[in-house]
Amino acid sequence: MKFNGTYKFHAPSQRVFEAILNPAVLKQCIPGCEAVEYADENHLKVTLSLPVPGLKGTYTALLNIVQRQVPNLLVLQLQRQGRGGSIDATAQITLADEPDGALLSYDANAEMSGPIAVANNPVGQGVAKNSLSTFFKNLEKVLAA
Repeated sequence: MKFNGTYKFHAPSQRVFEAILNPAVLKQCIPGCEAVEYADENHLKVTLSLPVPGLKGTYTALLNIVQRQVPNLLVLQLQRQGRGGSIDATAQITLADEPDGALLSYDANAEMSGPIAVANNPVGQGVAKNSLSTFFKNLEKVLAA
């Protein structure tokens, strides 16, 4: 499954970049998120509750910060195997300052197997896109506060 797009924030790239790596902010912004904490300086442990039929339940995953160039580039990788199947996902996030805020661009790819692969069908893709949209809107609210 591939995702790419942009989102315009009304905050400078430095603030957006810092927010994306802040566990308290992520917990507020990620739909279904129960907890986020640093396992070490390059790994975030994320606990999510999924409402998707066939996958309902709580899952924990380790998000690897593969590359970071403050405040313009983040490369994140998520690998998880276990109950619910396996996922290997990578996302590249770039931020560019514009006169009225930061433009975030993302390019992500996820390979899934097992029950989680339901996300590859149109309904699953809709849920994923809706969750991403909700994340960006929630992040915008946090940055505006």
